[in-house]
Amino acid sequence: MSVNADKNVNQSSGIAKKLIISGLTLCIFFISFSIAFWFWAASQMETSLNRWSEKQRSRGFEISHGPLSISGFPFLVRADLKEPRIKSPEGWYWQTPHLSAEATPWSPLSMVVDLSAVHFIGGLPSNHPPITIESNLAKSTAQLTLEGELLNARLQADKLVVTRESHHPLTITTLDTTLGPLKSASAQNPLQEFNILIKAQDINHPELDKTPLKGPISQLNLDGTLYGTVPKAKLKKALHIWRDTGGFLSLHDMSLRWGPLLLDARGKIAVDNLLRPSGNLDSRIEGAGAVVKKLEKTGLINKGQSFGIKLSLAALGKTNERGRHEIEVPLIMKDGWLSIGPVTLLKLPPIAK
Repeated sequence: MSVNADKNVNQSSGIAKKLIISGLTLCIFFISFSIAFWFWAASQMETSLNRWSEKQRSRGFEISHGPLSISGFPFLVRADLKEPRIKSPEGWYWQTPHLSAEATPWSPLSMVVDLSAVHFIGGLPSNHPPITIESNLAKSTAQLTLEGELLNARLQADKLVVTRESHHPLTITTLDTTLGPLKSASAQNPLQEFNILIKAQDINHPELDKTPLKGPISQLNLDGTLYGTVPKAKLKKALHIWRDTGGFLSLHDMSLRWGPLLLDARGKIAVDNLLRPSGNLDSRIEGAGAVVKKLEKTGLINKGQSFGIKLSLAALGKTNERGRHEIEVPLIMKDGWLSIGPVTLLKLPPIAK
């Protein structure tokens, strides 16, 4: 009996040793694989960022920064950059004290960039004063290719403050902007396509208080597609080439909520030969009557003009399901002026000079 018992004990001991050795081997393999995989992911991120920088330099941008450090093992790949600075061929430049990007090891080219630091933009044309941008919380999600091409990007910011030196700040409570994806031109679609989505709430600036509607703009949404390739040239020249090659912005939907005014519009916008916005938009407007009253109250139109406009609005409009007066009229941008139907509103400046 004791011989069989000893034999069984030895067999159990041998099996236990094999299990322990197998477990240790698997652990060592898993740890080794995790380390190798993390370093591979870190290399992918660093390569894509370096190639993106190289592409911008080939387009005439000057890029400088402190050392790039990679950390975050084992669950994140984090790239930290001190004092990044980008100068454009036109002379304007952007800089910030610190920039960091994070990604998971299994998706190292889909990054979350922390933009909560203070950003400085200087060297603006026509000796315009520099701009400072800061936010309580700002981040961008960006997807790059290994070749350094930006596929799409999304910016989200809370309590955004944009300040121009010696000017009052522009504030935006929340901003959510998505750019891309970029679709290359093809035989079926001869123009390159680039999607733009902007959502902003509570846009405020002291100058808005000087307008008839006062401030702030409570909501601005824009969903559109930019058609045509914007060439790598100075802005004015690039816009001329973009226009001459058939470029335009298709607004799928734009909505504005400002005081009593509710505006929804869609259509096509291009630029004319003086680079002023040009095009027709189909629009639906609520609260136009209240806007006319404010225009009259501020003296921008007299009582006779106000009465004529109100008659036109009454003839054009209808009462919607919410019990509000609503009109559907074209927004016309032509020869440097913006008009609602037959009523000219304001002058449109060139996009670039």
